[in-house]
Parts: sequence; C-alpha cells; structure tokens
Amino acid sequence: MSFSHGIAIDPDQIKDDITQGKIQMSDLFVTMCFFARLGFVQPPCCLKCAYRSAGCGEKTKNEKNYPDEKKGGSSSSCSELVAWRRDAGIALHPDKLQGNIVFVTCDTAKSLVNGDAYPSIRWDTRNKRLLHEI
Repeated sequence: MSFSHGIAIDPDQIKDDITQGKIQMSDLFVTMCFFARLGFVQPPCCLKCAYRSAGCGEKTKNEKNYPDEKKGGSSSSCSELVAWRRDAGIALHPDKLQGNIVFVTCDTAKSLVNGDAYPSIRWDTRNKRLLHEI
C-alpha cells in the first residue's frame, strides 16, 4: 500500500486497510502520544524513522554510501502513515479523535513540520491547525 506525498488521507479512505489489519490504529495512536510526550504538537515522522534517526536502526544503503548526507535524519523516503490532528488545540485523547484525525505519509509529516506547504495541505503553526486538507 502506497500513499501520495503532500496530501491528507481521510480515515474513510483507509478503513478497509484498518479492518483487514494492514494498518494498526493503536500503533498510530501510540506514535502520536510518544511524540506528544516529547513536546511535539504533531508527530514529525513515524517511529521507524525516529528510531533510525537516533542511530538505533539499520542504515539504509544510501546512508552507508553517504554518511554525512542529511545528518540526524534518514536520506531515504518513507511512506509510512502518521496520524495528525486537524486541530491540535483539542486534547490528545482517544475519545476526542473522531473527526479530528487525518493521515499523512512520514515524508509529508517531515515536510510540514519544516514549514513546507502543498496545494492541498498546510500546517498552521500559530493556530495548531491543518489547513486546506482533503
């Protein structure tokens, strides 16, 4: 399963993958909580990339060949899904996620927290809202 970079994915678009167990909602919620505990408003990447960035995971082929490239981050692209809240001003709680959650790829999350904007999605840091999604 592959998703486009730079778009927000509505939960309804992946409900079959969730039902079939291809996507674990509990894992996505744990990722959100993990990063929130570290002080992030939204997850800046998936847990796999965070683990790799911390020097704990295996290096990709590209990182082995170019170890100085993109220090502190992965030089390979990642299309893992990351759950983002449309309105991060609403407390992070399982009961308050209905209608407030969208999914973005890990690469999109990395870009959004760095201030990048896309035609269909943009992160408003000041108001803690995801704008122009879906």
